[in-house]
Amino acid sequence: MEDGHVRGLELSRRFYLEAVAPLLARRFGGLTHTAALLGAGSEVLGYDTERSTDHDWGPRLQLFLSPEDAAAHGEAVDALLAGSLPPRFLGYPTNFGAT
Repeated sequence: MEDGHVRGLELSRRFYLEAVAPLLARRFGGLTHTAALLGAGSEVLGYDTERSTDHDWGPRLQLFLSPEDAAAHGEAVDALLAGSLPPRFLGYPTNFGAT
């Protein structure tokens, strides 16, 4: 952390632990899954700075299920997360879509 800035990897780690995982545990119990931060962006490799927060930056992750669990629960997981995650986490938006 530099000058109060939380790094993207840490922000996404906390987002998973504090927001996503509890929802999954309450609704889906022992659903086996993996969470990761993949893709483009300086935060993926840990190169983000406070300036990185000016566009498409915030708590995010990808959730992976087995093919069988994705077929059985994927739509319900998507609906749960879309309807239950907070619009902001630690002051950062959790939705990067068009407004």
